[in-house]
Amino acid sequence: MDIQTELSQTVQTFLDQMGFDKNITFEVSYDKEDNRYQVLLKSDTPALLIGYHGNTLSGLQLFLSQHLHQKLGEWINLSVDVNDYRERREQSLKVLADSTVEKVLSSNQAYILPPMPASERRVVHMYLSEHPQVSTASSGEGKQRSVVISPKV
Repeated sequence: MDIQTELSQTVQTFLDQMGFDKNITFEVSYDKEDNRYQVLLKSDTPALLIGYHGNTLSGLQLFLSQHLHQKLGEWINLSVDVNDYRERREQSLKVLADSTVEKVLSSNQAYILPPMPASERRVVHMYLSEHPQVSTASSGEGKQRSVVISPKV
């Protein structure tokens, strides 16, 4: 059985066993450019699948990744999204970064963003990595880890 078929069956089984309504549809695809399997879920009630700050969505992605690893004996690069949540979240993180950069440059002081998961911190770090006037660093521990945006010296 190929990876895409196994992934599709696992997603369907998970949704059925968790009792999610039949109004959830999904598509599994492979992105050759990123070497990543993508599971795109569509739902009338996306909040149930996304969870608080994307925790349920991240858990589902971890569950699917671990299941495939156990079944296939290798780690598969996998991304799970619901109603384009991750893309919208990435855009809002970039807007937050831009507004924080303005504050940093006007005050010449570092600002600390709210705590966020590693994947979201990475978005901010990557987005600002080429910025000529600010630098970023992570600060804190565990769930309290956040991005610090500072003026470059």
